[in-house]
Amino acid sequence: MTPTLLAAAALAGLVGRPAVFLAELKPLKLDLIAANDFRLGVEARSDAASARPHFADAASRFDRRWSADVRTPSLALNCGRAHFLAGQLPQAIRAFRDGLDLFPWDADLQRSLARARAAVAYPTEVKPDERVRPDPPPWLRSHVSPWDLVLAASACSLLLIVGLARRLTARDDWSAPLAAVGLLGLLLVAAVAVQIDAAARADRAKPVLVLAADEVLRTGNGTAFPARIDAPLPRGAEVRELARRGGWVQVELPGGAVGWVRESAVLPATPERINPLLYVRG
Repeated sequence: MTPTLLAAAALAGLVGRPAVFLAELKPLKLDLIAANDFRLGVEARSDAASARPHFADAASRFDRRWSADVRTPSLALNCGRAHFLAGQLPQAIRAFRDGLDLFPWDADLQRSLARARAAVAYPTEVKPDERVRPDPPPWLRSHVSPWDLVLAASACSLLLIVGLARRLTARDDWSAPLAAVGLLGLLLVAAVAVQIDAAARADRAKPVLVLAADEVLRTGNGTAFPARIDAPLPRGAEVRELARRGGWVQVELPGGAVGWVRESAVLPATPERINPLLYVRG
């Protein structure tokens, strides 16, 4: 497929409802110029060559806001979509991943990352350890937000308090079971929170990098070393960083294979951390 057709397909896939998409841009919180650049790109969507520079300008401005401001899912979403429509697939995947690293439960970011990954030319998986296609996210971490845990803990605490109070005062028959349900609920919430925290720690122990261009995975940190797997890693592939040495990065594939790529061939994809409780939809 030619670059023009690829761009047209991207525009058709992500700008199918331009009015709805533009409504997601928050002019009071984001950059009005970025929103205008994106609007110009949508208006020129019938000509990918004309639309892409506008989307690239919008993406650049969204990137600067992401680096400077308190981050929100809508900002990561707009940034990733602008990069994708500009033909900058690796940067789009990085933006969606950066958003999901802070807000892993956001469904819009999850769907957008899945669309971007669908455009990556993953090689045929010959051996399980050579798998390049990324793993699905942990279910709990990608579906349960901190506010869900707070609300669940509050409800369970209320049941426990009411049950204990009624048991100590009125001796109601239903008070003890009610308190037991509240206590079991609190224990379940705590267990879920521990699992989510463990998944987050494991995910951040090895930072994710995104390939900016097709790159050969080598057995050592130099071009003299042979290829670790037969097919080159495609642009947009996501790998885990293990070490750096002499302008090379040792990485781990989703399947587990370890090798080296040039440092210049990857984009960093791990943002500075902020408090996820600052999350505000839209």
